[in-house]
Amino acid sequence: MKRVFIVALCLLFTVSAFSQTITVLTEPETKFDESTGIPSYHAYVESLLKKDYPNVKVKWLTLDLSDGSTLTMDALLAAGTPPNVYVDSMVRASKYMVPEYALPLDNYIRDLDKYYPSSLEMFRVNGKLLALPMTGSAQGMAVNLDMMKEIGYTVPDNWTIDDFLKMAELVKQKYNGKKWATGMFAANQSGDYYINNWFASFGANWYNNKNYDKAVVADNGGAKVYEFYQTLVKNGYVPPNCATLNDDDYVERWARGDIAATAYFPHLCKLFFDSVIKQGFIDKPFEYKFVPFPRAKGVTKVGTYANYYAIIVHKTGKPEDAIAARLAEYLNNPVTGNIFAEMGYVVDRKDVKLSNDIHLQQVAKIVQENGIFDFGLSDRRFTERRALQYPILQQVLMLKTTPEAAIKKFQDALNSVK
Repeated sequence: MKRVFIVALCLLFTVSAFSQTITVLTEPETKFDESTGIPSYHAYVESLLKKDYPNVKVKWLTLDLSDGSTLTMDALLAAGTPPNVYVDSMVRASKYMVPEYALPLDNYIRDLDKYYPSSLEMFRVNGKLLALPMTGSAQGMAVNLDMMKEIGYTVPDNWTIDDFLKMAELVKQKYNGKKWATGMFAANQSGDYYINNWFASFGANWYNNKNYDKAVVADNGGAKVYEFYQTLVKNGYVPPNCATLNDDDYVERWARGDIAATAYFPHLCKLFFDSVIKQGFIDKPFEYKFVPFPRAKGVTKVGTYANYYAIIVHKTGKPEDAIAARLAEYLNNPVTGNIFAEMGYVVDRKDVKLSNDIHLQQVAKIVQENGIFDFGLSDRRFTERRALQYPILQQVLMLKTTPEAAIKKFQDALNSVK
């Protein structure tokens, strides 16, 4: 009788262990083109997991990105219901890529040898792999070639700030305040990567040698960046109300053809072109190309901004951790990886092929020749620190503070987060 009871107990444990519901917090479902043979990303990943765990259910929760913060994740954690798997941009996810929360994945993921080692480095904390990369992208400065033809200017592939200002004046003279050389915004923290790349143009490092305990942006010439921003405002090279604009205003204006040159990620171009065409602003996309951000005097290379999505598994100490880790493994698989690559995302696996898209190739060249600028993206404090700049930036763009005072205030704010 005792033996029967033990067997029954084991069976009960097996059923409970493999009848789990695994929750995933991520962005809305991605629908693929019919030609791929895979209708949707989440459905395909779930089908892979079902082969290993037929009785496991997956519940997909959707991120609220309305203010660019971790509000959904924070709310779930506060309610005591954190997701088993959290997938989000590193601008938010790094807050939870800490040993207190994240499950080390080194002994769970079976195909780590298929990743480029450099792709995993950002996701290691004290040597432990606390997340997997998913889709990622790097940006370049996207130049509207149709506007360049109209103003009679050819953008050099390795241009300078003086070159940029020359172009900006030509745009101003041609369009008389109806179109602008570039965009700027400071309504909230969302999309700050579109404008932060200007720090690289001036060689103004936020941190030295990955020492994220001490911000040095004011000591490294950051005032020149804010001075440049104010030059753009004073000369009418950016929209006059830019301090109250947000990142959606910024990217939509470029897609509509109102901005000559601005930071963009290749995979987002079609998304925003389709949006403005649907709204009737343009009939078809204009011609464009990607070049590095212009460099200030004394700067030889302008690193670009790269952003990855992180797949983080919550450490519960229960059998469900292994199931969640298997789901994490399948979230970055070679089949959907190749589809995402064709959509313009960065390749992080050896068994995924880089797209032949000309614009992605242009950005890949920028990364290869100029490298990545370090904004402390992988540091656990990045998310909190990210919210500190835009109120200061509003004052800069409204010309209510000096560049020196503003950048010192920003550096002190960064260092206040311990």
